[in-house]
Parts: sequence; structure tokens; C-alpha cells
Amino acid sequence: MAFCPNCGTQYEVLPARCQCGNLFGSPTAEPLHPPIAEIPAPGAARFEFSGEGGTLLLLYFKLVVYSIFTLGIYSFWGRTEIRRYLWSNLKFSGKPFEYHGTGKELLLGWLMLIALLGVLYGSSFAAIFYLGKSAGPEISILFALLLALLVPFAIHGALRYRWSRTSWQGRRFAYRGDLMRLAIVFWSGLLLTVVTLSIYLPFFLANMRRQVVDNTWYGGQQFRFSGDGKELLWPYVKFLLLFLPTFTLYRFWFQAKLGNYSWNETSFAGSPFRSTLSGDGLLILTITNAILTFCTLGIGYPWAVCRQVSYVAENLQLTALPRVQLVEQPGGADSAFGDTLGNVLGTDAGIDAGFGL
Repeated sequence: MAFCPNCGTQYEVLPARCQCGNLFGSPTAEPLHPPIAEIPAPGAARFEFSGEGGTLLLLYFKLVVYSIFTLGIYSFWGRTEIRRYLWSNLKFSGKPFEYHGTGKELLLGWLMLIALLGVLYGSSFAAIFYLGKSAGPEISILFALLLALLVPFAIHGALRYRWSRTSWQGRRFAYRGDLMRLAIVFWSGLLLTVVTLSIYLPFFLANMRRQVVDNTWYGGQQFRFSGDGKELLWPYVKFLLLFLPTFTLYRFWFQAKLGNYSWNETSFAGSPFRSTLSGDGLLILTITNAILTFCTLGIGYPWAVCRQVSYVAENLQLTALPRVQLVEQPGGADSAFGDTLGNVLGTDAGIDAGFGL
């Protein structure tokens, strides 16, 4: 068994050149790190979440109180502390993830967003001032379009930042996608979805998933997505037909189908993921979380968050932890602007989005 020291690809028979372009036998072909240890226990590598609602409640309470006394400045550090807690309690194969982002990064990202919005709003008011109030509707539409154009940038920036700040076993993840390619996939898919009266949506979602997953790396190993959306077409049509007759409740079964499809078509170093979400499970979880939150006037929200992440984690596994060589990742995004913009626009599209993190 041999490993490429550049990308970590595993080979039964060593070729002259790796798929990444590295020449075996060259001076650089020295192992950078020992292979990852195999799981002692047999079976699949499972996810688990051990966070507690009480601890998370204290973090939310601290976030609210300190933010009031600091006029909102502490909110960036408070949100970072909450992320760090959630990440550290999400475990894979018994080992926790780590979050390395800082409050200062989120604050600077927010300041950059405020500056951008100031320029856009300022330009809009200036245009109305010079062109007259009659041009107001057209300028408002143009302003909305400009914000919509930022959606691919928000997705791209959020992925670069969040993955570069996430690690497992001391090695960080990385997103290496191309912004223009992502924008083309997003806008062409959105246009086809509108033109086909949403029938193209399953293919749009699959193409976006592929663009994100295929450009996500961990330790020199690439994630892969093999779906094309065809298997989602009939479930989506069925969802449209049953949406009103079931008083919108069938959306939970389609959501489970979509979540399972997204993960089951995803693999890491040749090992596929397996997701076993169910429609009735999501329905019961949503109803009980809503009751828990509203009946406690919001105090039960941290428990609802923990229950959400726990449900996804206990229904997700990697069929086998591959024995691959893990190498160091290059540096990631330096700015949290994309992550902040993504939160504002609601564009969480990462491979981790299903956990609700």
C-alpha cells in the first residue's frame, strides 16, 4: 500500500505519476505525515453530538447580556463562543471537531458589510436625488438585483472562511472552489428553475451540491458528489402534488429525501456517507422543538438546537474510515466578510449546513 505525499491518494500499485501530478520517486516524494489511524472498533465511522442545552443556554444568556452593555460589540465574540461549543461537541469517530474563528474576524467582516451597504444605499439616494423620485421604483429594483448578485459571492466567501476555521484531528478543512464557476452554476440553475416553473429545482440543487462538495478538501483528500438530481425529480413532483392536500406536512418527507440524497451521494476518499433521516422523525422533531421553544418563551431554544444537531448526527455515518495519508492544508480565507454576508442573505449552502451549524 502506498500514498501520494502531495495529495494523500492511496494506491495498491504505485504509478509513475499521481493524479495530482506528483512524480513518484522524485526528491519530494517523502511522506509528510503518518497514515491516519484506523478505527479500533469494527463498522462504520459515526457522528455524535454531546452538547447540552443548559450549557448552551448560559452561552446565549451571556451573549445577550454582554451585547447590551457593549452596544452589540460583544455579539461577535459571543457568536464565536457558541460556534466553538457546538463544533467541539460534534464528534466523528469519537473525536471532536474544532472551530478556530475569532470574534475579531466576525467584527471586521461586519464592518466591511456595513461599508458595502453604505455605498449601495448612498448610491441609491444619490441617483434618486439627481434623477427624481419618479426613478425610485427602478432604482429599488436595481438595488435588489445588486444584492441578489452577491449571493454566489456570499456562498463562496462563507465556505472559504468557515471550512478554513474548522479542523478535525489537528488538520483543517479547505474549500478551493472558483467564484466565477460557482456564480455560473448558481445563476444558470436559478434561471432554468424559473423558466421551468421550478421543475428544474432538483437538478439545480444537485449541481450546487456538486460544486460545493467537489471543491471541499480535508488533509489532501477530496470530497466527491456523484448525484445528478434525476432521483429527486419524482419525489419533488410528488412534493408539489401533495403539498396542499397534506397541509404542507409532506415537506418533511421531501426534506428527509433531499437530505439523505445529498449525503448518500457524497463520499470522502472513496468511502460514501450514509444518511437515514425520516419524514416522520423530522416532523416529530420540528413539532416538539416548536413546543419546547414557544412554551418556554424562548428559554428552551438551546435545547431545540442540541436536539436538531443530535438527530442529524445520529442518522449520519461514513461507511468506513479510509486509511489515507493526511497532509497539511494551505491557508484559507483571511476575511469573514463572506460568512457575514451569507448570514444576512441566508445562503448557508455548505456541506455542513444539514447540521444547522
